[in-house]
Amino acid sequence: MEPIRINATRLNGRIREMAMIGALPSGGVNRPALSQEDKKARGLLASWATELGLVTTVDEIGNMFALLKGKNPDRCIGIGSHLDSVSTGGKYDGPVGVLGALEVAQTLIENNMRPNSNLVVANYTNEEGVRFLPDMMGSLAHVNAGQVKDFWQSQDENGTTVESALTGIGYKGTMKCGTIRYDYFIEIHIEQGPVLEQRKTDIGVVKGVQAIHWMKLAIEGKSAHAGTTPIPARKDAFHALGRLSNHARELCLEIEDQLVTIGTLRLYPNAINVVPEKVVATLDVRNPDDGKLKQALEKLDYFMATDPSFSGLKTTKEVLVDVPAVTFDKKVTEAIAKSCGQLGYTFHAMHSGAGHDAQILGTKYPAAMIFIPSKNGASHTVDEYSSPEQIEKGANVLLHTVLHLDRGN
Repeated sequence: MEPIRINATRLNGRIREMAMIGALPSGGVNRPALSQEDKKARGLLASWATELGLVTTVDEIGNMFALLKGKNPDRCIGIGSHLDSVSTGGKYDGPVGVLGALEVAQTLIENNMRPNSNLVVANYTNEEGVRFLPDMMGSLAHVNAGQVKDFWQSQDENGTTVESALTGIGYKGTMKCGTIRYDYFIEIHIEQGPVLEQRKTDIGVVKGVQAIHWMKLAIEGKSAHAGTTPIPARKDAFHALGRLSNHARELCLEIEDQLVTIGTLRLYPNAINVVPEKVVATLDVRNPDDGKLKQALEKLDYFMATDPSFSGLKTTKEVLVDVPAVTFDKKVTEAIAKSCGQLGYTFHAMHSGAGHDAQILGTKYPAAMIFIPSKNGASHTVDEYSSPEQIEKGANVLLHTVLHLDRGN
């Protein structure tokens, strides 16, 4: 018997329609968390869910949950992702997961296949962390409701708090975070890397997500005249950062699977003829192994404490994000692999290099992820692309993974 399939035309049409909200002239999307564009995207999702007869609720951090009631209300399978984007984002990072989940619910309804478990289509708030910190805020609040009040006070660069932004777009819900509890959570997502495309493989069965550590680093020296101050006499904050950057690259070659990225940088006084007195930079440090990540951080600290370029300088660190590595649930990953085999799709077991809501939810609930290929590995760019056929395959795998877990096989 041929396995049931999702409606690919409808799903890809919805992805295109969602991409019109916050659309950039270059073809990408700018839809920051809790912006007016985010409000419109949420409204569109809610309207589609209502048309299907799903009941949508919103929690205190703005997470949206559209419920398809199952036969056993004591059990719950969650599927979904996020709708917010980076400032020059693509059309697929997040919406494929949310709208793919909605399509799974609609396919079950149309085929009169009421699940045994409640099925929840979830849209998590501020996954990207571009406007507000920390990233993955919604899923963090879901697993630890005690953080909500702190998250409400997080501010964007204009001083707007999360709480006021939620209120402003009408998505500060009354439901306590964590009220919805999952027996399983599955997220379909674009890979955001080149592995699946290079391997010519249909699906990535994600077995875990690497640890992520973000920090803000301030290095303070002394400003001086660029033309009259000899090199040995300088306390050049930027020179020290440059040395640290080179050392970080060496660490990435020394420690297996290590990644370090200096992503943002500000110089003070930022003048062409003045030795920088101060630099403020952000470091993104990642590794699939918590121990190796700790080793890298210790080596970075040791370098700053001992390298001559830091002599006489003051360093200040602020941890912005510290998320441990997560190994996904074996039963869920096996259900994903089984679904691929049932559908005749090739698959590859892999780790995720990027952080995701499923990573956070996986610290409390059995969870896993389904990856689809990204053209040229591009993401967080207007060049981001996954084909309609790749999206269709991913959603079909999500559908059958839900069915396997719902039936307990």
